Amino acid sequence: MNVFGTGLDYFVKGGPVMYPLLFCSIIVVAIGVERYLFYKKADSGQAFTDEFCDYIEKDDWSNAKKLADNTNGEIAKLATVVMARHGNFERLEDFVAARAERAIDKFETNLSYLGVIISLAPVLGLLGTITGMIASFNSLNMRADNPMAVTAGIGEALITTVFGLSIAIVAICFHAYFAKRLKEITLNIEVMGNTLLEAIAKNLD
Repeated sequence: MNVFGTGLDYFVKGGPVMYPLLFCSIIVVAIGVERYLFYKKADSGQAFTDEFCDYIEKDDWSNAKKLADNTNGEIAKLATVVMARHGNFERLEDFVAARAERAIDKFETNLSYLGVIISLAPVLGLLGTITGMIASFNSLNMRADNPMAVTAGIGEALITTVFGLSIAIVAICFHAYFAKRLKEITLNIEVMGNTLLEAIAKNLD
């Protein structure tokens, strides 16, 4: 029997709880792929932050603006907007903080759903196992001539626990990876914003 056939056989034996578990697995994969593609496109990178801040600290605004204009991602976009903005410095601080928070929110999108599935999938798996074991023991009298059938039923009931834990493990790996990326991006945004504001304040003085 091929892999697909074996998987389908396990799915059927797992019972009704396998359907919400299948939905959870689809959500995990969809979020993982969507977030990976978004981070790849929207993260300007550590190299941009280091080079941009180096230009600003050297008071080389021309090259800093050129670098920001020619770099993709939310951090570069924020740098471009801030350098083009004029007005009261206190309002500029509030503006940078608000735009930085908005940029971070974009990177946090959908990550909370991974956290939900990390908790939900094992519980659903355990629910499927318990209901399966209840069904096996309820049919114990009917299988008195074949006690091993009950053991087989319990083995099938454990399938949902295996699937639930597997889904949770994959979701944990995705969540840990994106949490690490989010921490790095948040730090880069803070460094870039603070460097810009300090340079602007210095020029105003």
